Amino acid sequence: MKTTERALTISETAFILAGFGPVVVRTAFTGRFDLELLETAWQLLGREYPLLRCGILGSEGGFLLSLRDSMPKVEAGVDTFDEDISQRIGDGAVSRLSLSQTDGTAVLTLAVDHAFSDGRLVQILVRVLLRIYTTLLRGETPASKPRPVFEPGLEELFSGHYAPGRPGPPKVPGEPLALSRGSGEPSSGFGVHHLELEPEPTAELVTFARANRMSVTDLLSGAISRSVRARFPETDGPLPVTLCLPVDLRRRLDPPVDSDAQLCGALPCTVTVPVAASDEPLEIGHRVAAELRTALERDEPQRALLAQCLAPAPPPPMTFMVSNIGVVEDPVLPEGLCVTGSRFAATLNGPVPAMFVATVSGRLTLDAVYDLAYHKPEEMDQVMASIESSLRSRVNA
Repeated sequence: MKTTERALTISETAFILAGFGPVVVRTAFTGRFDLELLETAWQLLGREYPLLRCGILGSEGGFLLSLRDSMPKVEAGVDTFDEDISQRIGDGAVSRLSLSQTDGTAVLTLAVDHAFSDGRLVQILVRVLLRIYTTLLRGETPASKPRPVFEPGLEELFSGHYAPGRPGPPKVPGEPLALSRGSGEPSSGFGVHHLELEPEPTAELVTFARANRMSVTDLLSGAISRSVRARFPETDGPLPVTLCLPVDLRRRLDPPVDSDAQLCGALPCTVTVPVAASDEPLEIGHRVAAELRTALERDEPQRALLAQCLAPAPPPPMTFMVSNIGVVEDPVLPEGLCVTGSRFAATLNGPVPAMFVATVSGRLTLDAVYDLAYHKPEEMDQVMASIESSLRSRVNA
């Protein structure tokens, strides 16, 4: 095999075959970009991160990742976040950059195939791109420290360090609660419900979570679980809610993996908790935190990935996915450009809604993404209204 090609790993191939959409980061600005300079910056980014120049090829033996000479050209952007996350990357490419701008605003969207990336990595790539652009605009030469063309994925890093094994059955009996009411046919795209808290209530929410020795993700998981449980008032007693919580394993490995390593560093960790109709988000959040801590102590994400590579199996039933990438750092920008918002998501057809969470410029931003073949917008609006009420009640308490 050529040095500019490699076979996809089993786990990377699984992403492709499952039909995951790319990881999309959409950033809004006041001001305008110089399109020619942005194109140059984009091509330079492909020299620093060669993965972005790659294409995926099909072959008799499976899929290949093949290095190309240059990046695809910057494309014209679409109008909405919903459209951005519904678009696939064309021509087998691993990445796509698009730009739309008016007289006083601009929207920049970077999409990278999920088999080789996650939300944190794509946010980092956006920041590097903007730093290169700013340097070029000053008439200076950007510093260069290219990463290797191909880097080992988690599957390779885990091999020989963890024993393959799937988590045991949840302690809570019964099928996890599910919001799905649709048949799944026909597929009609994805819906998005956006929620954003201003800096002051965001800061108060973080303070509340810390005072109660939990993370914002724990608290949000409690609010989501309570909202879902409220959809089943006719059933008494605790009911199981299963949450999928992607965990970034880069810093958890020994030695740790670079934050900008060209791989998908987030693995799903599923936790199941009992939720009664009278439970508050705070107590549910504590249960989620305890179950997640136990799962990580057992190395469940690492062991499950290796087990999946040996014997692929469908994912367990889940209620909701919650992906929180934390605080997004402000990028280096030239005078005249200012970030006004940033959102990220990835898509997968199916009955499990996903909540994508980040803190941008002090604001907690949440995007609930759901398959319209399974969920009605009115239903998700009600669920999100309940979640927002729970979060704001913590702030106003």
